Amino acid sequence: MSRPDQEAVWSARYRDAGADYVFGTLPNRFPAHRAELLGSGSNALSVADGEGRNAVWMAEQGLRVTATEISPVAPARRMSVRGRGRDRESCRA
Repeated sequence: MSRPDQEAVWSARYRDAGADYVFGTLPNRFPAHRAELLGSGSNALSVADGEGRNAVWMAEQGLRVTATEISPVAPARRMSVRGRGRDRESCRA
């Protein structure tokens, strides 16, 4: 039994979404419900960041965010952080 190529799977999912964001633009409930634990100026790592909804939200909270994503398609679709947050680095896993 072979395993699917996850990069291809996620790239197709993002590419096929058209103008829509796959998971919307609001952050995932997990970080949003723990906002009081996030200290402004702290570092954050957003793994499997996709189109950036969680990283953008964390940047808006004042965190310095590094985001990773397996799909090379998603960063091109990533939500803009200009004027919305502070520092953000992006890398591909």
